[in-house]
Amino acid sequence: MKFISLGLQCYTPIGIDTAKLRNYSYPFDWFHCPSKTTYEILFILINDGINKAIEYMTTGYTYYNYINLEGYISTTNVTKCQMNKETGLGVVHHIINDDFKDKLKRRFERFLTDILSLDNILFIYTDGLSFQLNYYLDYIEYGVDATFYLLKIYDLIYPLNKNIQMLYFCWHERKLENNIIKYIPFEYKNTTKELSSIVCDYLITQYK
Repeated sequence: MKFISLGLQCYTPIGIDTAKLRNYSYPFDWFHCPSKTTYEILFILINDGINKAIEYMTTGYTYYNYINLEGYISTTNVTKCQMNKETGLGVVHHIINDDFKDKLKRRFERFLTDILSLDNILFIYTDGLSFQLNYYLDYIEYGVDATFYLLKIYDLIYPLNKNIQMLYFCWHERKLENNIIKYIPFEYKNTTKELSSIVCDYLITQYK
């Protein structure tokens, strides 16, 4: 089985990696990527190809400063945080340049290869730490309930690979039973380590 992070932040791939179930990076690792934007990127990827998906992920950025909790605020200065206010996509571990675009291309190629190979795939999305430690840009909240867009991602990918599952580590109030998404509710947390440990421990228990 392949384990693929869909967002929201870095604690999802960290949890997969700590569980020793991550073989390589995928397009949504090491980014801040809300579920709506993840869906839009995958829709572009499948319908228009890799280059258009990369273009979508690397344009429209301004710079941001970290202010507190999981909040960022725009600045005219060059910083290491590059954020797209419209999509909420945050590039906080890379500089957007040709090398970065080449890296994204390789990750999208892996993603498509795995999807089209009909491998068993577990897609994983994790909420923010808490309503106080959620993801904000200029006080716009992006870490909203992901159910709607996770279902759209499922409908998008399922015709290409029927061996997919959706796993959503969510706040208790966001749990909504259905026949597609597996919900793992958690209490609000204070640190990313706590949340990545929840992801890791569950994966070890269920898949090791």
